[in-house]
Amino acid sequence: MGAGIRAEVSLPASSPSPFAGIVDGSTPVYSVARSRLGTADGGGAGDGGAGDAVVVEFVADADLDLPERVETVFDYGPKSAYRFRAPCADGSPFAVLDRHGIPATDTVVRDDRLLMTFHAADLPALRSVLEELQETCADMQVERLLQSSSTPEESDLVTIDRSDLTERQREVLAVAYDAGYFDHPKGANAGEVAAELDIDRSTFSEHIAAAQRKLLSRMLE
Repeated sequence: MGAGIRAEVSLPASSPSPFAGIVDGSTPVYSVARSRLGTADGGGAGDGGAGDAVVVEFVADADLDLPERVETVFDYGPKSAYRFRAPCADGSPFAVLDRHGIPATDTVVRDDRLLMTFHAADLPALRSVLEELQETCADMQVERLLQSSSTPEESDLVTIDRSDLTERQREVLAVAYDAGYFDHPKGANAGEVAAELDIDRSTFSEHIAAAQRKLLSRMLE
């Protein structure tokens, strides 16, 4: 067994997802971040209690028709960062990962589906998580599994500081990734991603090249 297993699962964007009643899944949502509030934060009666709450932040198209409880916290131009608070439901896929001590490393909402990526230490841990996700949501689907081929030596580890990228470069990378620009075959070409960002193709190419150059320079140094 290698160092671990990377899993990508797909669930409905509706309940038990915290996005139920927030977005309908027709508009892509990405860069999802989630933090849990306990008693000290005014969120409820403690870890695992019915009164606990979570704060969810995400990036999506600007000027979305969202409930009043969703606030806009940052404006990127054609995109905005949003934040809302929701109850910490035991059936939420995030809560399932919480119970197993596994964070979601990447989360997006696309085509009415909530796509979550996480890393399990081994096959038994993965099986346990998938079984509980299946119990809480019968429509859970495993999209992709990737097992590590080996445990990397410490000298092979590279720390990527995202602050090396400008906010605009991070936004361009996120939109391009969500649109499938880096997939093979591509889910979207440069012109399509540029149109989604409301910039011309040459500007998109400049941003994506600069971001990739910074990331590769860190990985290859």
